[in-house]
Amino acid sequence: MARGVKRKDFVYEIDQPDNNGTLGVIARMLLFLDQFNVGTEDDKVKPNTVMSSPLINAHISLDKNKREFGIRPRYALLEFVGTPVQSACYGAIPKRFVQMPILTLVQFADLNIYDEIAGGTQAKTTLKINHSFDGSKSVVYKIIDLVNQIRV
Repeated sequence: MARGVKRKDFVYEIDQPDNNGTLGVIARMLLFLDQFNVGTEDDKVKPNTVMSSPLINAHISLDKNKREFGIRPRYALLEFVGTPVQSACYGAIPKRFVQMPILTLVQFADLNIYDEIAGGTQAKTTLKINHSFDGSKSVVYKIIDLVNQIRV
């Protein structure tokens, strides 16, 4: 991501399987993300709009090392394959791989992994990542893996 992005707290759904193995939301916590990566479009991370579960006023992070304990959020592993327009990134080179936390269980279940063999345009297999200071420019990444939430 570009430097100087605007970061904001977003509500993340903590999931837990019930006796049948079905995932359900048990609580909500805060997650720090670039505000321009979150939106209502299908190719952005969707914000949490259901506020029925209790909010734990604490932050979780995707950047944990192997010795840290806590919740590692669910995320999409994204790959950039293309050549960005220089003005879109304001001189910054996009990373080849990006991990993007997915805030809701509904969107996580709705996303698909990009099928390299089929190729072409595939539904809900890409996400836009902000690469500008004002949210006006973004770069499209394809989803190469979806990783579930882990509690350590």
